[in-house]
Amino acid sequence: MDIKEIKRLAQEHTAAELEHQAQAIEETGAAPQGSSKDAEGALSDVLQALEVRKLLDQGLPLADAVRQFSSRVRQSIS
Repeated sequence: MDIKEIKRLAQEHTAAELEHQAQAIEETGAAPQGSSKDAEGALSDVLQALEVRKLLDQGLPLADAVRQFSSRVRQSIS
C-alpha cells in the first residue's frame, strides 16, 4: 500500500475519474502512462484511492479518511 500515492490520487481525482482509471487498467492490462508500477500495483493504488475519495466525498478530512481506510484494511487482514 503506497499511502503517498493513494493520497495524491484521492485528492487530485473524482470518484468517477478513479473508477474510469480502474476500468482502463483492467481492460488494457497496462498501467497508466507515466506510472512506474506494473498494472497490478497501479490498479491497487487506484482502487484504494477510490475508497479514500468516497470518504472524502462524505465530508471526512483527508487524514481521517486515510486513517479510517487503513484501519479497515488492517482489520480485514487480521
